[in-house]
Amino acid sequence: MKYLRNEPLSRHTSFKIGGPANYFCLPKSIGNIKEVLSFARQNKLKIAVIGAGSNLLAPDQGFSGLVIKIGQGLAWVKAKGDRVSVGAGVGLARLVKLGGLEFLAGIPGSVGGAVVMNAGAWGEEIGKYVEQVTVLDGAGRVKEIKRKNLGFAYRKSKLQKSRFIVAEVVFKLDRIRQRVKQEKIKEYLAKRRARHPLDRPSCGSVFKNPRGLTAGALIEAAGCQGKRIGDAQVSKKHANFIVNLGGAKAADVIKLISIVQKAVNNKFKVLLEPELKTMVQSKL
Repeated sequence: MKYLRNEPLSRHTSFKIGGPANYFCLPKSIGNIKEVLSFARQNKLKIAVIGAGSNLLAPDQGFSGLVIKIGQGLAWVKAKGDRVSVGAGVGLARLVKLGGLEFLAGIPGSVGGAVVMNAGAWGEEIGKYVEQVTVLDGAGRVKEIKRKNLGFAYRKSKLQKSRFIVAEVVFKLDRIRQRVKQEKIKEYLAKRRARHPLDRPSCGSVFKNPRGLTAGALIEAAGCQGKRIGDAQVSKKHANFIVNLGGAKAADVIKLISIVQKAVNNKFKVLLEPELKTMVQSKL
């Protein structure tokens, strides 16, 4: 297994933010993940697991342990009828092409991360279509978890607070006709292009929508749209996005998030909950 030293995390997040990881690796199989976990235990390294990094804010100082990126090495797709087994590193764009998950069109990221956070759009969530998840624990033991035990809710699952590494997901999909599928994909992509600031690095939606409200509308009404700290700015196109104007730091983003939360809470008595994730390290 190859380990990169001092790998810039900014290369692996859609925000283009993050300092160097002491150790960094891209496993190509479940066996590789077991090997990596053993290496971390032997060397007493804390670990962090990332996917495509599309909803992640990596620290400016980097990460002192081992970062495991679940990417193209775990990107198999095995379809049988309406059930599809998918490696956690499969990109959502590829998953969408299978049919039945058109609402994910245009959302960056990979399957593993999307399932962990129960990604969704247009009133739909990926967790609804998950049948089973294969994970590894810190000791490298493989376990299968059924949907009913995953605790899916709005933008969360029980996987978020676990130390499991997602390796594979089994979906049950309604695989409809190609023509209809393409029409829906085009519709969702057009909506995203019209509404979202796709010309700048970002992590997508920064805050979860409060029940019955939209975070973007609250942020705009609180006068925060366009507000800037360093090179981090609340998007002028969609207020629930923070964009990197070129040299943003994680510290800038965190400060801007705090300012927005305080402004919205002061005006509407609503505390916005972040949807983006900061890098969490686990000790094996």
